[in-house]
Amino acid sequence: MCCRCCGVTQQKVWVFGLGSLFTVFGLLAVIWWPTLIDSIIMKALPLTPTSRTYEKWADLPIPVYMNMYLWNWTNAEEVKLHGVKPNFQQLGPYVYREERVKMDVEWHENNTVTFKPNRTWFWEEELSGGKQTDLVTVPHLPSIAAAAMMRDSPSLIKFFFNKALNENGGLLYATHTASEWLFDGFYDEFLHYAMTLNNPLAPPIETDQFAWFLNRNGSKDFEGAFTVHTGVGDIKEMGEIKFWNGENHTGWYEGECGRLNGSTTDLFVPDEPKEKALTIFIADTCRIINLEFTGQSHEIEGIQGWKYEVTPNTFDNGQRQADMKCYCPVDKQPDNCPASGATSLGPCSDGAPMYLSASHFMYADESYANTITGLDPNYERDNFFIIMERKLGVPLQVNAAIMVSLYMEADADIDIIKDIPTFYAPLFTTGSSAIINKELASELKLVLSLPAIGRYTGIGFLCLGCILLAVGIFLTLKRKWYGQAAADRAALISADTNNSTDPETVPK
Repeated sequence: MCCRCCGVTQQKVWVFGLGSLFTVFGLLAVIWWPTLIDSIIMKALPLTPTSRTYEKWADLPIPVYMNMYLWNWTNAEEVKLHGVKPNFQQLGPYVYREERVKMDVEWHENNTVTFKPNRTWFWEEELSGGKQTDLVTVPHLPSIAAAAMMRDSPSLIKFFFNKALNENGGLLYATHTASEWLFDGFYDEFLHYAMTLNNPLAPPIETDQFAWFLNRNGSKDFEGAFTVHTGVGDIKEMGEIKFWNGENHTGWYEGECGRLNGSTTDLFVPDEPKEKALTIFIADTCRIINLEFTGQSHEIEGIQGWKYEVTPNTFDNGQRQADMKCYCPVDKQPDNCPASGATSLGPCSDGAPMYLSASHFMYADESYANTITGLDPNYERDNFFIIMERKLGVPLQVNAAIMVSLYMEADADIDIIKDIPTFYAPLFTTGSSAIINKELASELKLVLSLPAIGRYTGIGFLCLGCILLAVGIFLTLKRKWYGQAAADRAALISADTNNSTDPETVPK
């Protein structure tokens, strides 16, 4: 109908004009759209008080679960009396849903932000593999830590220490419920005694209650204040830790091993090469942890991510990699460093002989696992890994599993450990697990699809433009435009009429 309203020239203008327009638009979309969209996305990602990133950073929108395993010392009395090989049984998981909120957020003019992480845990009995009332026997950390501090003291001082230990609640092990060990706490006689001493040579004792996470549930002050880069002005610094409690070095380990860098796991640098390792700092671990690229890709909720995990090098102390030597405590260098596979937590635990490693001493030197029985590492359960979508820097799945153990060693001058063998006693394994939900995944997929949507739209317009131009050329060459025949006949008649009236063509 439209063609009947237009002459041949108008038809050509429309077809060739639209064809050229669609072709040019299609070419521009194919060539420039992905770059333009990527630029817009990268400008929208930095953390600001009004950004979408802030909404999800300030109050994590996906469910996080803390899976706690406690290690039950099944033959503690036999070890004490007869020196048999210790056996430990892993109990759990005791699962708690974790809510993460950033508190006391303060923005700075140098494009950084300071905050305090506040974590609150809620018991999830249906997801747990044990009950909070489970009785668990565990080495008595206060007594063992105090004994370790006195190991090199003169015999007379150790004599009086041993007497005080025996008379004031010193124990090789203690038995309490799972909830008491984890959050609830219990009264400890030896801690109460230590509080009354006010010994300037010993670390201050602030309470006679004991639990692994005592007074931590719902506390905004326990983990301290982090200052991270917002990404404003330099997207390649987004999420990078600048200070922790106002310092850029932990002071626990020398040199680079104590320097703060990497992410708090809440914010990562976007658009990094997939081969680049992930560096994270978790206050509980006292150190940064590097997760290495595995080369494995995983699809979660329709989004492709790459897997990064701990390796045998992660908890090295210089045996495998020379630059890891700084994780060996100064008082143990150069020849008494822990074997590869576990980091001494002594520098950040007031000298207590505690060690950080992968669960079940996975990846660690066999000297750790060989001292006890009951270990049964499971790669799928115990592996510390992050599956990361690298374009936007969004973790798709996290399983942050670590184990804390206690070094136990005999001392002939201290009764509670007089005849025990030397061994590493696992105390607890903690793992934070999370996986992206469908709602957040849908938003992420849309953002990731925008460059492709623009590219394919451009290809569509380019094809449509090329088709219109081809049709126009075909119709022009074949003279098949609507009304073309009538126009041609009119042109011939007009030409004949002009010839018949031309004076030069009339016979004289």
